[in-house]
Amino acid sequence: MQQSNSPFINDRRVKIFLGEFGSGKTELAINCAMQMKSLGFKTAIVDIDLVKPYFRTRESRSLLEKNGIEVVAPEQRWESADLPILPDNFTRVMEQQDYQVVIDVGGGSSAIVLGQFNQLFLASHYQAMLVVNTFRPFTSTVTAIVEVFHSIEQVSCLTISGIISNTNLAGETTEQHIKDGLAITEEAALKLAVPIIGVVIPEGLAEKASTYTYPVFTSKPYTKYPWMM
Repeated sequence: MQQSNSPFINDRRVKIFLGEFGSGKTELAINCAMQMKSLGFKTAIVDIDLVKPYFRTRESRSLLEKNGIEVVAPEQRWESADLPILPDNFTRVMEQQDYQVVIDVGGGSSAIVLGQFNQLFLASHYQAMLVVNTFRPFTSTVTAIVEVFHSIEQVSCLTISGIISNTNLAGETTEQHIKDGLAITEEAALKLAVPIIGVVIPEGLAEKASTYTYPVFTSKPYTKYPWMM
């Protein structure tokens, strides 16, 4: 998945995906980690999504480890627990400069735990990104996106550098859905005075990538939800 215009190929060693339930941040974090590894980087993915509505990075542990990606998550005996358990080795991968670190963080209580590591993040040259899916109630309008942005930034003590437009309806996503969602996201980004870091399009619409003025990331569906089993 080598994409020369990928929004994640930059000088930021630590990439943090923030977002509310249904934003698609976990799928995006997994895709990002897979891309980093495919480009030859030593890669770790950190699961700090403490609330489990459907899916968290840790559920893809076997896939990620099979591809040589280190999964930093709570011990396997605690994997199904919705508890504020920070993963082992988090500090280690953050401090080791030879790692590309991808962090999957939810909103609310998940983002709150990041505050205690503020100095560690400041020293890591991080990129924090808000993942927005306008087909989800938490981020369906400009006002909602702005509120979520400020709320997560406040509780996490991080500076969010921009927004990723990830409008989708899973397998039902059309190009028009993506463009309509991008229009809403653009307006929110303008109000927040932050850039659109990238636009996510599903693998099946990859041929449309050249029609966007923003960097495009083609997402592969690694996630296997219970209803897909």
